[in-house]
Amino acid sequence: MTTCRRIVLVAALLNAAVTAVAAEVTVEKDPPEHAQPRFFERVQAGDLADAIARRGQPVDVKPGQYHLRVPCDSMKPGSFVDITVTVDEHSKTRVRLEECGVQVDSR
Repeated sequence: MTTCRRIVLVAALLNAAVTAVAAEVTVEKDPPEHAQPRFFERVQAGDLADAIARRGQPVDVKPGQYHLRVPCDSMKPGSFVDITVTVDEHSKTRVRLEECGVQVDSR
């Protein structure tokens, strides 16, 4: 087998492996009721930041646990709560960010 064919075969196998364990996350577009301005911009989401930036659109992510810091201005202005969201393999997960929390629906 030539080197070029090996590279193509390895690339195809890697692509299949990555696709096989992907999960889909969609963050709801609507801000929480009574949220302070720039609510979504203040969420500290690490690896889920792209999903928050593309609210309303499904985003492929790796399965696993994701740490979020969500604004909680109703308790004390400028405060945050730490939340862990778990995304399962092959799931379609909807995340609704709320002030001081999240709602997660995974199918």
